[in-house]
Amino acid sequence: MTRKPILAFEDLNVWFGVRPDNPGFHVVKGVNIALKPGERFGLVGESGSGKTTTIMAAMGLLPSSAEVSGRVLLEGRDILRDGEKSVAPHRWKDIAMVFQGAMSAFNPVKTVGWQIAEALDVHNVARGAAAGRRVGELLELVGISAAQSARFPHEFSGGMRQRAMIAMALACEPKVLLADEPTTALDVMVQDQVLKLLVRLSQDLNLALILVTHDLAIVAQNCHRAAVMLGGEIVEEGSVSDLYHRPQHDYTRKLFEATPDVFAVARKPEKPEAKRTPAPLLQVSGLKVSYPRPRSIGEVLRRERPEAPLVVNDISLKIDRGEMVALVGQSGSGKTTAMQAILGMVKSRGGTITLNGRDVTGLGMRDWRPLRRQIQMIYQDPYESLDLRFRVRDTVAEPLRIHRIAATAQEREALVVEALERVGLTPAVRYLGRFPHELSGGQRQRVAIAASIVLKPELLLADEPVSMLDVSVRAGVLHLLDELRRDARMGILMITHDLSTAANYADRIAVMHQGRIVEQGPAHQVIHAPEAEYTKALLASIPNPDPDRRLALRA
Repeated sequence: MTRKPILAFEDLNVWFGVRPDNPGFHVVKGVNIALKPGERFGLVGESGSGKTTTIMAAMGLLPSSAEVSGRVLLEGRDILRDGEKSVAPHRWKDIAMVFQGAMSAFNPVKTVGWQIAEALDVHNVARGAAAGRRVGELLELVGISAAQSARFPHEFSGGMRQRAMIAMALACEPKVLLADEPTTALDVMVQDQVLKLLVRLSQDLNLALILVTHDLAIVAQNCHRAAVMLGGEIVEEGSVSDLYHRPQHDYTRKLFEATPDVFAVARKPEKPEAKRTPAPLLQVSGLKVSYPRPRSIGEVLRRERPEAPLVVNDISLKIDRGEMVALVGQSGSGKTTAMQAILGMVKSRGGTITLNGRDVTGLGMRDWRPLRRQIQMIYQDPYESLDLRFRVRDTVAEPLRIHRIAATAQEREALVVEALERVGLTPAVRYLGRFPHELSGGQRQRVAIAASIVLKPELLLADEPVSMLDVSVRAGVLHLLDELRRDARMGILMITHDLSTAANYADRIAVMHQGRIVEQGPAHQVIHAPEAEYTKALLASIPNPDPDRRLALRA
């Protein structure tokens, strides 16, 4: 195998917004990367570090407002030298890209097979029957039956869509594949399948791969080398082993420290105050929930009411004051539905829900309203959960107005400031007048938490509260939740598909699969002595930040 780089970035710089009176924003600064055939290279950094802009420059896909300098060499030839004229012949044929959002990357009104065949047609690779055969081969290559080519993107699961996107990227047999956060929003088991696929393709096809991610554990388990980006610059580069064991830059150390290691969780001492609690803050017993399915015409005529399948099937759990319990499982396992039933947002078909000793099963909306002060929710996406029209002051004050707490505007303002200070947005006066678009992702989630705790509830329900955040921001929000349950003695039920997060922050873990809780117990016990096969499968799928502890099939 040749040792010459197949792809090289030489002093790559990118600016946005350059005008005669404005130097613009320098978003990529002097990046140098060399990639050999068959090599897997990780480009790591948090949002805004310049990772995606770097690989978009290599594809010639930056907007016309971007100014680019430096060279991108493909087999020694500068493909950016003449702009679109020089990069277009190589795009998809020699260098291809897997985009972050597989659903938005596909045309929803065209079949998956048609869209892959279009790429073959546009680049004169194959047409007609030959294209149809090639589409089938590509889908089979990524683990999808050729017969599935006639289906539309919405008929594929998230993992299947991402596999189909990889098939499309490989259609013209490129030599380099650029994967931009290819496992974002995927469950840990589906993520593991997609990453194994990329590793296998790299090995079998001698395909050079740049894997862009903010997750160091993914890079540690799947790449040979990596570079860490900060503020548009590469601050450190080396083998994944050197970066983990001998980091040279403080930022690299910070990223590894913020990356949880599921197997490093220690046994937590049992809380004496939990022993003295006369009754659990929340007790769920035998909960069952289903969504009625639409009836067929025949069933309507026969006036039949078919039994709807159970989405949540006979689950039981409890939470004490000052305790964090993690409900873990893949998408579709019933976690969020269970939380909605606890909140009274969906009706249960069976079982009981007791809050502070009161049976709240089946309460109507009117009866639930005074109880909302005791139980609040933190939603998954801080970019969707905040009203874009509201300033921070109004967002946090809204629960106070709804529940008629504080007689005057000055009293409400004082409570708002107290809540913002409590979640680390200090001094609060700097944030009161801001709109959501003026905040970072971590700041948005802290505002959402402030709005949840301003009523001083006893129970917080957190639905994937950090899944949309960068690794260091994620750690800050999780530390905050940990402080709230310790200092304010709030009970917290955290839904997550990330066992690493659950292991490092929760007191107890309940593992949910296909509507049932298959295992629950202290975090240390569930991680180090799992009993359910599904729990063992979840643990086997989690990437470890230590590259020396490689998973099976990671060569």
